[in-house]
Amino acid sequence: MSVLVFDPDSLGMIRYILATQRFEEYSVGPLGLNEYLCALSLERVLIQTGLKLPKFQKENPQNIRLNEVVRFLDKKNLVSSAIANKLGEFVDFYDSLMRTGSQANAEKADSKAQEILDFLCTEAGINQEEELKTRAFQEIATLRTEQSAEEMVKCEIVESDFDDLDRLYKKCPCIQQEIEKRLTTPLKKAQISSFSPNTGGIWLPFVTNEASGNRGHIDGASIGVTFTPIEIRIGLDFGNQAHKSRIKYYEMLLNGELMNELELLNRKATGYCLCDTFWYYHVRNIQSLQWCLTLYGGTRLSIENAIEETKQLEGISLTANKYLVGKVIKRRPEDFTYITKGLIDEISNDLNELYPILARIDKM
Repeated sequence: MSVLVFDPDSLGMIRYILATQRFEEYSVGPLGLNEYLCALSLERVLIQTGLKLPKFQKENPQNIRLNEVVRFLDKKNLVSSAIANKLGEFVDFYDSLMRTGSQANAEKADSKAQEILDFLCTEAGINQEEELKTRAFQEIATLRTEQSAEEMVKCEIVESDFDDLDRLYKKCPCIQQEIEKRLTTPLKKAQISSFSPNTGGIWLPFVTNEASGNRGHIDGASIGVTFTPIEIRIGLDFGNQAHKSRIKYYEMLLNGELMNELELLNRKATGYCLCDTFWYYHVRNIQSLQWCLTLYGGTRLSIENAIEETKQLEGISLTANKYLVGKVIKRRPEDFTYITKGLIDEISNDLNELYPILARIDKM
């Protein structure tokens, strides 16, 4: 385990750099931007690391010298000599780039910046190859979804937020954090979906604690909440590369392996249903859980067709799902304002109740 500290801002910047690298042919930023971002990422990580060490805990972050943090790590044997030397080289590069303003050879500067990025990704446990696959073009503008405590907006959902998803999106890190605090099942938050003005909705996913890396909600199943201007969906979802998990879920429905979980939700009489989604966020074909509990011939045929359709989409991003268990809360003028007041508690409670289904899918 790395001794270096990676806070959400550091991880967000690293993933931003990876996003810009994937779509570098579209870059219109200044030359050398990549080098500066890598240097700033190094600075952020070393300062956050220093603030966790006794020597620097009372320091103002602005007064912490990076080379002193490296020397302390080396002196206390918190890192190997090889890593200390490497960090020393990186700090020298940082100083030449950020402090003295010297213009290094562009090719050498780019090589050193890439070396810093490779090192930080390794220490943070980020698989660059896998991470690059998950990056979308919109994320160049919208990747940073985590907020530090001093930046956190008021965590309150009001009806007018659904008229302006840009405003709601800024609240989502806080909303997701508050949901996580209320969970009583072994779930953890996953990365919030990217968002731009023409995006149809916002997805706040949660995965089981056993899910590893940053792709659990992309390659497999998750439960969470989706916000759109006209409705809220709380429930099961599958990432755009979750072909195997989706087929497993359909097969479990077909074989009656989720009967106990579905019957329990059905007895609660609190609005659980099955629904389809298209183009990620949009809901259609809402139907009773009883449709799946009875498993009539028509039901079996529909699920068999869904399995075959998913198999045919192997290698293609999934943009639609069928028979997702959960709740759909329509934005009705007569009660939506009232509903939003207790929405975070409602979402947390529903995710706790839906957890057994997610756990069964993950164990298959």
